[in-house]
Amino acid sequence: PSAPPAVKLAAQPAPVTATVTGLPSREVRRNYHKRLAAWAQRAKNYAANLTMATIELPQGGAAPLLASAGAAAQEPPPQRALSPICRLAAASVREREAARVEARLQGSAMMHYVLIARDVYVYGSLDPFTFDKMVAQRRRKMRQGNMEPTDDEVCQALVDSATRSNKAYDEAAEALGRQQATYFEETLQLCAAPLAALSLAAWAAEVLFRCRRRKVVKENCD
Repeated sequence: PSAPPAVKLAAQPAPVTATVTGLPSREVRRNYHKRLAAWAQRAKNYAANLTMATIELPQGGAAPLLASAGAAAQEPPPQRALSPICRLAAASVREREAARVEARLQGSAMMHYVLIARDVYVYGSLDPFTFDKMVAQRRRKMRQGNMEPTDDEVCQALVDSATRSNKAYDEAAEALGRQQATYFEETLQLCAAPLAALSLAAWAAEVLFRCRRRKVVKENCD
């Protein structure tokens, strides 16, 4: 009998287990780092024993990684099984994405929207952290160092980076955490600038409208 078609590993949903919400940023960051640290240890064990990774991680399949680096193709590339280190890389990317989403759900909704806007501005995409996109991004960075990395070298670099927290999120969370603010106070601080901008825009529009109306009345009177 023919083997069943491979399932694209990167497309499998990442588990998100957020059960607590309304936490201040310092607690959200602590939980985020705790989950990343737990996966980092697990990934380290897998990297030291790829046979165990081959047995325990999903087999999956993916388009050739070289194609994801920007090579043009008229037809979708054929699916192929991932190597053990690339399966570990895909699992690491999914785990970091799950940790990121879980952390954002635990904290301020306004912070969540700010970080989404930042992702779009920096990466030009609402979903920049898929396995294929992370592979392409990592390969570009490695090529800037005058090297032509293999697929496994790219995947190893992804495993290493996926267990580190996001610098932008940490900086924003630390800035709020130093103030020892509550969840409610953080939300007010994050909303203050947009509300002030909207108020200023409304005031400017009202002034312009009144000036325009006075000009029309004056012209009619003349």
